Amino acid sequence: MQRDIPNIMESVKKLSKEEYLDYLKNKYDMNGTITENDRITKDTKDESHHIYTWERIYHFSCGNCKNWWSYATIEDSYKWKSRKMTCPHCGHYSTIQPNPHLKEIANGTT
Repeated sequence: MQRDIPNIMESVKKLSKEEYLDYLKNKYDMNGTITENDRITKDTKDESHHIYTWERIYHFSCGNCKNWWSYATIEDSYKWKSRKMTCPHCGHYSTIQPNPHLKEIANGTT
């Protein structure tokens, strides 16, 4: 897979914006999560307030290659319980689960 990266990158460079978004949606199995709207202030008329959004950032570690990646979303975490994801590094497709040592990590006792 690593040997193919230069060839993949050369083909990706030739894609239009729309083709690139389709490429990302299919590569990371994220249909419905990539948006073309990059402004959070769309249709906001009131300029006297700061406008904000929020997101959750999930950090994943592949069970196969042990590399890690992050995924930011505004989705409710309970919707993730039965989800499967593909590792962007090695392509391993598997279910996800919370880190069983999360409490120890949060408390600094690992």
